[in-house]
Amino acid sequence: MIKIAIIGMGNRGRRYAAQISKNPDAEITAICEKNPSHLYAAAQKYGVSRENAFLSDTEFFEKGRLADALVIATQDRDHYGHAVAALKLGYQLLIEKPVSPVLSECEEIAALADEKSLRVVVCHVLRYSSFYDTVKRVIDAGEIGDVVSVNDTENVGYWHFCHSYVRGNWRNESETGPSILAKCCHDLDIIHYFTGNKCQEVFSSGSRKLFLKDNAPEGAADYCLAPCPHQKTCPYDAKKIYYGITRYTIPKMGVHIKVVTGKANPKIKDLKDVLKTSPYGRCVYKCDNDVMENQNVALRLENGVNANLTMTAFSKGCFRRLHICGTKGEIIGIDSRGKFRLNVFGGPSKTIKVSSGGVFGHLGGDRMIVSDFIDLLRTGKPSTRLSLIAVTLESHRIAFAAEESRKSGKSVSLL
Repeated sequence: MIKIAIIGMGNRGRRYAAQISKNPDAEITAICEKNPSHLYAAAQKYGVSRENAFLSDTEFFEKGRLADALVIATQDRDHYGHAVAALKLGYQLLIEKPVSPVLSECEEIAALADEKSLRVVVCHVLRYSSFYDTVKRVIDAGEIGDVVSVNDTENVGYWHFCHSYVRGNWRNESETGPSILAKCCHDLDIIHYFTGNKCQEVFSSGSRKLFLKDNAPEGAADYCLAPCPHQKTCPYDAKKIYYGITRYTIPKMGVHIKVVTGKANPKIKDLKDVLKTSPYGRCVYKCDNDVMENQNVALRLENGVNANLTMTAFSKGCFRRLHICGTKGEIIGIDSRGKFRLNVFGGPSKTIKVSSGGVFGHLGGDRMIVSDFIDLLRTGKPSTRLSLIAVTLESHRIAFAAEESRKSGKSVSLL
């Protein structure tokens, strides 16, 4: 039986814990979480003893190695310290993306893992979803010939963006990192994964257009539940986002009620009470956000391949639109629809259907990365799609270069 510890029992940590608990070859033996409500609820749910449930990361690491592997699902700027401490103790790692908002820290983690002969798997979970896994198989089978270009648009969803990147944990670059890294290192990894080519040059531009203090409507309250005179017309009203169904909206982020309230078993009353003063209840025009709302990254890859990534906050849904052009055909699809179109030049076109996997589980990617990670721990053999740090750092290097380009207005060479 593979023993796994988890540090960070927020939204991502809970999702991985749920998948680990379903796997017959693994068990959760230790957890660390600074929120006592989340910690003790998780300990009870997964049968972790009180002596192996830690509120302090210092105490957790001082106990020595308590499992075969550690899942790191803490905040971005905590990853480095937790990863280094874990590797020194001999843990195999599954680490949330981004690995770190500092490139040198990413590279140091990779180097230490290599020195210790330990595996670090990065949670680039899109690789593992049925949609992207099937696209990869079609490309590798040569059905569209050699890949010439990749165009990927990440539509973040207005409700997701305001929750995470305006009001939430990833709103401010100095506290976490740039949105192109935090949100889109997935996409940059997929581009590298599909083509097998490293990036040689990057050019990026971005903008902040809406979520600015100057755009606050006249008389807007600091908090949506104040009440605010614009509550009925504002699509970003916290009530609409978290619990209030209207004719045109469903509270998409209601799944994050535990994150917003900080309670393991919250009720709607808890949510209403906390939104009166919580960062998640703030007017979107009066937050301390500074990350890009819209950004484009143009990539020149090896072997004459070009790629383009667009991230936008301004979409009704949360999905990615993909167009891959090859010398013999093309692939066109929207990942959330569970299908894509394969057009072969001079030949038949067909729609290939895949399992959707569910939007909130990264289209099934959360389940399959845990499965592949546990198989790696059990057999020592990585699957072909396993996102090991030595390869997936390519996505991070591109993201950092994109930010350098955006700020300088010049292209950045990665040669």
